[in-house]
Amino acid sequence: MVEYEDIKPRASNKFYDSEQAINSVDLNEVEKLLKIKIPVQLRQFLLHHNGGIPENNAWLDPEGEFEWVAIHKLIPVKYYKKFNNDKNYLMPSIAKDLWDRKLIPETFLPFAIEAGGNYFCIDINNGKIYYYTLDTWSDNLSLTDNQDKSTLFLCNSF
Repeated sequence: MVEYEDIKPRASNKFYDSEQAINSVDLNEVEKLLKIKIPVQLRQFLLHHNGGIPENNAWLDPEGEFEWVAIHKLIPVKYYKKFNNDKNYLMPSIAKDLWDRKLIPETFLPFAIEAGGNYFCIDINNGKIYYYTLDTWSDNLSLTDNQDKSTLFLCNSF
């Protein structure tokens, strides 16, 4: 059991299996395509880590209200060797698909996925980080109620 006082922020993290590096031009293209502005913290991170697997990947709820959640992999922005750079596995296509199907709010940009297919997202309006579950959707709830039920706030910034 992890006690609240034992949870300390990590100064750094190691990443494995990152894809080919991207640059500011690549991110500008994503912003233009999606008609968004990527928050500065995420933008800086993506310039160093295009996809990959973080060594320290778990988020623990210090209040113990929720189970821990873990990042399985970061979603690549532009390149993805495993899938021959198929755009359907890249951040812009994933975001657009989820927005078009109204599965996540259009202010949420997915940047990572957990093993069960749920997403870690940044709110492009305020930079807050959320865990967003797709496996809790109910046909008996409204779109807004489903989105509210599926959203778990994780932290204030990237």
